[in-house]
Formats: sequence, C-alpha cells, structure tokens
Amino acid sequence: MMTSKAVSKKTKNRVLFRWILNGGASLNYEKMMGLSYTYSMLPFLKENYKGDPKGLKESVKTHLQFFNTNPYLAPYVLGMNIEIEEKEKEKSLSTVMGLKTGLMGPLAGLGDSVFVVIPWTIFGAIAANMALNGSPVGIFLWFIVTWLLRGLGIPLFKAGMKSGTSLLASIETKMKLITESVSILGLMVVGGLIPTVVKPNLALKFKQGSLSMTGNQILDQIMPGLLPAALVFGVYYLLSKKVKPIYIILIIIALSIVLYVLGIMK
Repeated sequence: MMTSKAVSKKTKNRVLFRWILNGGASLNYEKMMGLSYTYSMLPFLKENYKGDPKGLKESVKTHLQFFNTNPYLAPYVLGMNIEIEEKEKEKSLSTVMGLKTGLMGPLAGLGDSVFVVIPWTIFGAIAANMALNGSPVGIFLWFIVTWLLRGLGIPLFKAGMKSGTSLLASIETKMKLITESVSILGLMVVGGLIPTVVKPNLALKFKQGSLSMTGNQILDQIMPGLLPAALVFGVYYLLSKKVKPIYIILIIIALSIVLYVLGIMK
C-alpha cells in the first residue's frame, strides 16, 4: 500500500481563504452552512484523497450534511477537521462529524455574543451616527471592523489544527468575564448615542412673561434625553413581546403622523 503524502500548507490555506470569502454565504434551510463548509474543504479533500475517488466521494457526502455555527469561529472547526482527516482519511469521518455536531452549539453561543452582537452594536451604532451626520468615515469603520472579525479566522484555524478541542473549553471559560465587560461597554455606547440619533420634537411650548420654553427643554430639565430614552424603551418593550420589527416601524410612522396632525409633535 502506498503511503499518501501530507497535504501542502498552500492547500490548507486555500481552505481558510475560501471560508473567509464565502463562509455562510450559501446558507439554506436544509443544510444551513453545509454547502459553504464543503466548498471550503474541497481543495484539501481533493489532495488528501488523491487516487482514492471512493474516499473522496464519501468525505464530500459527509461534509454536505447539516452544519451551522458562528461564521467567525468556524475556522477552528475547519482546522481541527483537516488535522484529524489528514491522518485517518475516511476512517475519521464519523469522529469528525461528531466533533462538528458537538462544537456547533458552544461556538455559536460564544461567537454570536462576543463577535457579532457586541461589535455590531457598538461599531454599527457609531457608524450609523457618523452617516447621519454626513460623515463617510462610518462606512470605512464598518468595513474595517468586518474584516478584522473575519481575520480572526487565521489564528483560530491554526489553533484548530494544533490543539484540538481542549482549546475551546479554555476559551469558553476565560471569555465569560470578557463577554460581560464588553457587554457593559456596548450598552454604554448605545445608551450614549440614543439622544443624538433619536430626536423626537415636541411642538408644545410653555410661555410666562418673557420666559419661553419648548416641550423638549422642559423634559430635559427633568432628565436629559428623557423623550428619546422613553421612545427607545417603548420599542424594546414591543420587541420583548415578540412584536415583529416591521409592525413596530409601521406603528412609529402612524403615531408620528397622528401626533403631527394633532400639533403635539413637529
């Protein structure tokens, strides 16, 4: 029996490059990221099973199965998959599928909170605020943040090939404190941006002698940004009651029209 050669580093890097460019792009309801995963693995599989069409077919069929996790952390699974399958070929397919299935949930929970919700909330809010003020910097900021997140796949891919599942348990434990800290930062940033982005204006005015104050000025004396905060709280309350976002948008539009016609808002 001929001993197969090790898969080249260039081919392994192609796997990572494909995932960074297309990971999750071919999402479908039947296999979710299964097609993206297989497409990314294909250069490795072709070289790993060179001269073994039966093994290649079996591996491709296996990887086309259901796969769904956070796309930024998925390179860890790809790296681990390559390391195991390169050594054991099709004998390892059941083990690889078991590991993929087992890691999907933890990686999704960790990745969606740390690498999606938090950075998207912070930098998305900053970028949107810049755009509202006419600055194009927000576009480039969002672009840079997105590709920095994708760039995390490089060390994760190498870590997956190097240390297997033991690293995941360590990361998940240490990340808890980081997640809580960055969540607080995210809430502070979003909270601070509310008065600058949400600007409801009361048309009501108070006059007494030479003193004249608008409704907004009166409310700001009680608590700065009270009206924007109340509006955002109302939106979050509706979201917590499972009201669809499109319905909330329509409610805000209808309420704005009615209050404008009544002369309460302007």
